[in-house]
Amino acid sequence: MRTYPKMLYFPQLTSGANVQYPIRKMREGRTVVSCSPAGRTWKSLDSAYETVEWDLTLKGLNASERSAIETLFEATEGRLGEFTFLDPTDNLLLWSEDLTDTAWIKGPMLTLTAGVTDPAGTLLATRIVNSGAAAQQMAQSVAGPGSFRYCFSVYARSEAAATMTLYSTDGTNSAKTVAPVGTSWQRLIHSAQLSGTADSITAGIELQAGVSVDVCGCQLDCQPGPSSYRKTTSRSGVYSNCRFSEDTLTVIAEGADNYSCSFGLVARMAEAS
Repeated sequence: MRTYPKMLYFPQLTSGANVQYPIRKMREGRTVVSCSPAGRTWKSLDSAYETVEWDLTLKGLNASERSAIETLFEATEGRLGEFTFLDPTDNLLLWSEDLTDTAWIKGPMLTLTAGVTDPAGTLLATRIVNSGAAAQQMAQSVAGPGSFRYCFSVYARSEAAATMTLYSTDGTNSAKTVAPVGTSWQRLIHSAQLSGTADSITAGIELQAGVSVDVCGCQLDCQPGPSSYRKTTSRSGVYSNCRFSEDTLTVIAEGADNYSCSFGLVARMAEAS
């Protein structure tokens, strides 16, 4: 059996994004029908078959960007091999509104209280209190290249003026953004590109001793700025078993150092992180 290099990723463009808009995204499912001898019928979703597809068109590519896409296509031999695709239309974090889930790594002195009023007037925010004597962190790791540019964002407020640190790290390199937290809800943003070669990125918040903040809408985007917030549960926008949908890749030279191409990607929903 032929083996493929580990940790292949769909490349990020020099703009810091990994696709260009407009983008066409489709979900396809299959219904399983069972019939009994008595004539009764049962229908259920075949979750193992559910797939998501993207139709992408990239224009104005330079030689380096064109080469990165062609290199990935050759490494996977078209639709035969798999790679990780970070969906630009989704949130890369799991359980974005359930900060008590085990997907979140939390400092031992952080106390979390769910059911706090959020910006929409519902009860989806979480109050985080650092009852310790030193700074405490809460973060989540994502299977994506540490060298990509990411944007981590969260909505936050506090009963009293405070500060909160948003950070990202690949285990070796890190970047931080210290942001003021007021009494009204606001979206705090941390955008950074690290220089490491790790196969994961961790993003989260850090609170100093005694600080209490209300947070909601945690999101990680694979691009320089935040997109509209998207709630996630057990699935995120990280597709670790994505494939090209065709065995041919046509790249058109529009001019000097100016290329374009169109292609499709497909992944099974059951395989999303």
